[in-house]
Amino acid sequence: MVNTSVKSKITLKNRDELKSLFKNNTHLSASHFAELITSQLNKKEDKFHGIWKAGQTYQKGDVVYYQRTLWEMTDAKDICAKAGEEPDKNDKWTSRLQELEQKVDTVDKNLQALKQEFTEYQQQMELRWEKLQQYLTLLTLGIAIALAWLFGGAIYHLFAT
Repeated sequence: MVNTSVKSKITLKNRDELKSLFKNNTHLSASHFAELITSQLNKKEDKFHGIWKAGQTYQKGDVVYYQRTLWEMTDAKDICAKAGEEPDKNDKWTSRLQELEQKVDTVDKNLQALKQEFTEYQQQMELRWEKLQQYLTLLTLGIAIALAWLFGGAIYHLFAT
């Protein structure tokens, strides 16, 4: 058993990091082996049993992979899995991703609503921009007419006197 002082310093390592420990006839320490053990999946402690298999016995808390989803056995009694009783076909299993999928669906709906609101807002802003451009054109034309009138009046007074 690993003492607690070594165990508290252990970090999970990926496969390449673990493989590097075994290169060049390295003498491995207890902490190296502890890192190797800690970095591995343990079916009993982690309760992960890989892909769901008919004929295998499952207990409450066991997790399997089935139909691209993780499922947790939630029934209080142990079961011997049978064909036709796959995790997605009975209430003894709960999808570990179902709640997340529901949240993703909610976020997706919210995003769709926001997208619709943004599209409507964008259309309103485009209409406002077009109106502003029309007003600026009219304002420019008005200023040009006023300047022409003032300039024409100034020239008339210059030559009239």
